[in-house]
Amino acid sequence: ILIEKEISHLQRKKCKKTSLNAQAQWASQGETISKYWSRMNSQKTPRDIIHRLNIPGTNRYTTKSERMAEIAKTYHERIQQTDEQQDRNEVTAARELSLAEVPDEQKIATPSERMTEALREEHILEALMSSKSGSAA
Repeated sequence: ILIEKEISHLQRKKCKKTSLNAQAQWASQGETISKYWSRMNSQKTPRDIIHRLNIPGTNRYTTKSERMAEIAKTYHERIQQTDEQQDRNEVTAARELSLAEVPDEQKIATPSERMTEALREEHILEALMSSKSGSAA
């Protein structure tokens, strides 16, 4: 009983602290157009909850989260492997078709062979560092 009282006391203390922090943040930024204001006033859209998932190869369903996560993991790993095995000529043809639709004035003068280079961590870091700070990209 003593432990339950202590847990209850700590939970109330945590809730009080959270409430005070929220009040302080509202007092300092509530009426200012900022990220905080945008988050507070944005519409909260409900998430699509998956209540059950079909077990592949059967007519049965599972409602257990762990099993559904395993099925989704297996499915996405299989897709990744399929994408890796896709015909290179098909990928190149699709890229050329897409680039042909871009107007010439919007094209960047970059050799097309660079598009076949493997993406390295330095490229990703460079892109992230050159992006605008605070943007949701």
